[in-house]
Amino acid sequence: MTRTITLGALTALVIALAAPSARAQEASSAARVAASVQAFYDQTTTVRTSFHQTHYDRIYQRTTRSRGVLTIARPGKMRFDYLAGSGKVVVTDGRALTVYEPDEDGGGGQYARRDLDDGLPSALGFLAGTARLDRDFTFRLRDPSSVGWDGHVLELRPRRAEPAYRRVLLFVDDDAATAGVVRKVLVQDHEGNLNLFEFRRTRFNAPVADDRFVLEMPVGARRI
Repeated sequence: MTRTITLGALTALVIALAAPSARAQEASSAARVAASVQAFYDQTTTVRTSFHQTHYDRIYQRTTRSRGVLTIARPGKMRFDYLAGSGKVVVTDGRALTVYEPDEDGGGGQYARRDLDDGLPSALGFLAGTARLDRDFTFRLRDPSSVGWDGHVLELRPRRAEPAYRRVLLFVDDDAATAGVVRKVLVQDHEGNLNLFEFRRTRFNAPVADDRFVLEMPVGARRI
């Protein structure tokens, strides 16, 4: 299966999203794909995967890339550890979301923390098991050949207005052995910015300790 998608191709796909589609047949097919994705993750307890993140800023025409390790314990626990010198950590224990960034000079760094009164935003909540595709989204299929993908491209739109994003694209396997597995997630916000996560070397249902989602701040860390 083809795994590489260029940012230019993703931008072209987003532009193509406004094109009309055959809704009756598409709705049935999209529902089947969404059901296969939901069924796979319903039987998943943990996920550990390397990720490559590509962020495209539409206004400044600027692309930034980063990578790291994502750990999930369903329901509700998620941790991003950024590598390659960043040291940034984003973690939630299901009750609060914490973002920590170290100082470049080796100081304590800074962090932000907020309570999750309504759970994770549904763009992330699906992966963490706190959102459901059939309950929280409308969905339709998009042409995978436009981005060189051999599986399914499922477009999600939240049923309830989300200030952080407009839509999400899931790039889904359709091989018999891995049907329903999401290999990439593309998030588009209301300004047209794109945030692509590509997952590699993914392991499912391996043991993950609860303290993985407890983030102790270093001495001198400043809360912002």
